[in-house]
Amino acid sequence: MCLRDVCLVVTESIRDVLMEAANITHTTLKSSNDVDDRGAASALAASLYDYVTGSDVNIQAEVSRFFDLLFAAVYLHGGGGGGSTARIQPSTVECVAGVRRHRDGAWIPFGEVDGSVSNDLTRSARVARVLVSSLKVAGVVARSLQSVDFSHQCSRSLTRLRYCAVCDAVIERALPRPCRKFCANVARGCLVHLVAGLTGRRWEHFIDASNRLAMFGVKGRSDLESVMAGLPALVSDEVARLQNGMHKYHSEVK
Repeated sequence: MCLRDVCLVVTESIRDVLMEAANITHTTLKSSNDVDDRGAASALAASLYDYVTGSDVNIQAEVSRFFDLLFAAVYLHGGGGGGSTARIQPSTVECVAGVRRHRDGAWIPFGEVDGSVSNDLTRSARVARVLVSSLKVAGVVARSLQSVDFSHQCSRSLTRLRYCAVCDAVIERALPRPCRKFCANVARGCLVHLVAGLTGRRWEHFIDASNRLAMFGVKGRSDLESVMAGLPALVSDEVARLQNGMHKYHSEVK
């Protein structure tokens, strides 16, 4: 498998993670909270995918937009709007969403969780974006190697890189992760004339990102998969709290 194929596998894996989390969030809200998110989770997932693949997206703004629309969905479905969301006009949704967006005071709907989700998604999506970008650069470097005559020792070092799961184009959590120092030393020793300047910095970022992204080796708040996996339950719990206190906002929705 060439690096171009690896890049496609990675981006498709990220798309699957994002869309699966959006679908589960929608289903969870329907079954546990009797709320239709009206596509808010899917829109957030699409924006995150655009960012990861290189588009200029403000993740903080997209997360806030998600919670604005979610507040409107909760309010209009039994909290104050009543009836089926299918009969609600887009202008009405925007009006109600604006209540959360412009509210200040003692309690802003989803206020605390908005910030935490925004921070986690910003951090983890940035790792994914660096990895995708660096894979593309790594592909350029790999194609340049086709015309290079390496020494015997250098060839042995490059061959050893195949013991790294990512370098061997195998993306499985159970396999050993790439060793940054080893990869960097091989890059400097064997590929010094190919990875200088901007390309070299991106090559280093590629090695870093390979070690940091969850689906390729770590778990934590820099792991887009883990952050998205926790979103459905988190959002459902926050919606339940909001439903119990929805009467606070009746006077603000005109």
